[in-house]
Order: sequence, then structure tokens, then C-alpha cells
Amino acid sequence: MKYLDKVKVINDKEIYKKCNINQGMIGTIIDAEIRDNCFHVIFVDKNMINDDIFLPIKIEDLELVKDNNTSDDLILEAIPKNNPKWWCKVEDGFITNLLGEKKNKIPYDYNS
Repeated sequence: MKYLDKVKVINDKEIYKKCNINQGMIGTIIDAEIRDNCFHVIFVDKNMINDDIFLPIKIEDLELVKDNNTSDDLILEAIPKNNPKWWCKVEDGFITNLLGEKKNKIPYDYNS
């Protein structure tokens, strides 16, 4: 998972429900960086009943729906200060930066 990919919320949590985000909803990762093990995801209301919702969602609560093949160059351009050391991707269960460094020690355990 990375910037501009389509993702689905796979867990219901109170913090999401308070913002009208429920399990099964699909959104787009709208920020290139990962903060606090979260991606910022935008959920667009196609019915135009509500405003679009922009919310940090824990990586463990997301599933990749569509890889939009965002290049590392585009990700780097979108990262503040264009710093390749910032966490920005999830690959094979690891949070990585553009240098290939891994943040978590155990795959899919994003707090390890």
C-alpha cells in the first residue's frame, strides 16, 4: 500500500464510526507519508449527501483494493522535504521508506 492506492477498511472501530467510516468502505490514500502507523485516507461521498471524509486509518485496518502503481519518484515528490527516509509504503507486511529500510521487525505486526 502506498500513496494514491485504493484501500478498504477491514475493521470497525469507534474512532472511525464517529466519523461515519465503517468496515467495507473504500477510499484512497491521499498523503504520501505514514504517521503513527496510519495512512491518511479520503472517502468520497458519491451521493453528495455528506462532505468527503479525510481520516487517518491504522495500516492494520486497511486492505489494498487497487494498486495505482505510484512511482517512487512521485512518492518522494509528495513527501515533505522530499526525504526518502520518511515511512511511506507497506510492502509484504513491512512499513518501509524509499531506501528500503523497515520500521517494523515482524511482518504484519506494525508495532514491532
